[in-house]
Amino acid sequence: MSASVNGASCLACGSARVERFLALGGVPVFCNVLWSERAAAQAAPRGDLDLGICADCGHVYNLAFDPELVRYAEGYENSLHHSPRFQAYAEELALDLRRRHGLDGKHVVEIACGQGDFLKLVCAGAGSVGTGFDPSFRGGEPGANLAIRREYFGVSPLGRAPDLVCSRHALEHMDAPADFVHMMRDAVPAGSSPVFFCEVPNSLYSLRDGGVWDFIYEHVSYFNARSLAACFERAGLRVTRTWETFAGQFLCLEAIGESAPAALAPTQLATVPAGDDLLTMAAGLGDEVDRLLAHWRREFARIAQAGGRVAVWGSGSKGVTFLNLMGADGAIGVPVDINPAKHGLFLPGVGRQVVAPEALPELSIALVLVMNPVYTEEIEGMVRGLGISAPVVGV
Repeated sequence: MSASVNGASCLACGSARVERFLALGGVPVFCNVLWSERAAAQAAPRGDLDLGICADCGHVYNLAFDPELVRYAEGYENSLHHSPRFQAYAEELALDLRRRHGLDGKHVVEIACGQGDFLKLVCAGAGSVGTGFDPSFRGGEPGANLAIRREYFGVSPLGRAPDLVCSRHALEHMDAPADFVHMMRDAVPAGSSPVFFCEVPNSLYSLRDGGVWDFIYEHVSYFNARSLAACFERAGLRVTRTWETFAGQFLCLEAIGESAPAALAPTQLATVPAGDDLLTMAAGLGDEVDRLLAHWRREFARIAQAGGRVAVWGSGSKGVTFLNLMGADGAIGVPVDINPAKHGLFLPGVGRQVVAPEALPELSIALVLVMNPVYTEEIEGMVRGLGISAPVVGV
């Protein structure tokens, strides 16, 4: 671990005690934008990861992030709703929000709503209406009770006051997250008191549990419960709850305005290791990345020598990161995804073409790597259903 970074200040709590711990150069700027031609995919924009961690709140962020490289538009595809496992999680989360906050007949706003999959679920109650914001929205009819604006949240007036403002997997993309939360609060019509719900990737999954493939350029920030709460509190909101979900991979937070009734704010906060412990975890990640890459390079070489190939299941952030870090040593890796919108397209950087699961029986698959272990059981069932006996391993 190096000394504190001169001139840096934590994006979450504002502390000047930030230390570098991991550098990964030349990674794809977008993991979730695939390409129709291999040459274009190989020439996709790249950027550097220079990760620092706050010694006070434990927030992790990319010191080298350049917002000029990142412009979200149509073609950005990161939906996970094709997975039964993820769909069940989303339905359970939406039902929990509807029940706890009495959203029947209420107005829900979702920031970075994608194609409206989750907004549709959370507005499934009687009389609920939803407004979504996302410049990558492809159009179409999201639902009779939904309206999706193909724009960034805050560009135009909100109109009807919301009862729930929902932000899922958006805040980690913001180069000034505390300012963004402040803008969220200010965009709400005066006199209203919505609940703010936020879900982000949990940095402890990378620091504590070894989820090293989650470090990508699109994510400026990696929050833990303490740093996420600091971000909302700096914006003048009162955090009422933080909790881990999805096998510890995601982190959720709820907050209300300072003027909301105290009865609405029973505080329930997730446990976060002490700052020194987080620094120690971060300091070891560089060696962990090297160890894992060395292991999988040996395995790929062994399989290649025997004439086999490796199915790398999951062509989102984790799969793109893994195959790009493997480089030429991962040449026998075949990206697989159940999302039909990705089939036939090429991954940024390495330029590998994504195939549907149904293509695997013809490809001499000797090993199936599941890039997100939470899906291992689900994917093993699909693999066996295709008549493939190769080992299925969560990475």
